[in-house]
Amino acid sequence: MLLSEKYILRRWTKNVKQARVFDPTTGSYVHTDPGHSLMSRHSMLSYAASDLVDEGSLTDVRSTFLLSEFQSLRIRVKDIDTGGEVGMSRNRNKSVEETQVVCDPNPVRAKGCGKRLKSKKEKALSQSNRQCRACGTSGHDRRTCPTLQNR
Repeated sequence: MLLSEKYILRRWTKNVKQARVFDPTTGSYVHTDPGHSLMSRHSMLSYAASDLVDEGSLTDVRSTFLLSEFQSLRIRVKDIDTGGEVGMSRNRNKSVEETQVVCDPNPVRAKGCGKRLKSKKEKALSQSNRQCRACGTSGHDRRTCPTLQNR
């Protein structure tokens, strides 16, 4: 009922990010722990904050209390960076600067979409300012003139 570990590649497992990563500051490989990565911390904090927001949004009293607590927490978190642990904030900013940003690729139009192709005759009519010799208006010629055809 169970597959052997040797048949499953690590890239298809949940612990794929537990690996050795090259650290350019030290010049050596470091074992990473997903509990300590920036993305996992962000995800964990977002989940906790989302739960608080869900509970706090139920009444006005809860929401005003939660807003005031968020403001005080923001101040306390900023004090941590400026306080005794200055090295931590430098390392965080350094890792953010070294992170490469990967954007979505430019969209490509599908093969069949687009405008229809105009014939040479349609292009000539739309580009020219020729006028009919019979009535003097544009948009048609003497052969297709409505005034001559009505006679």
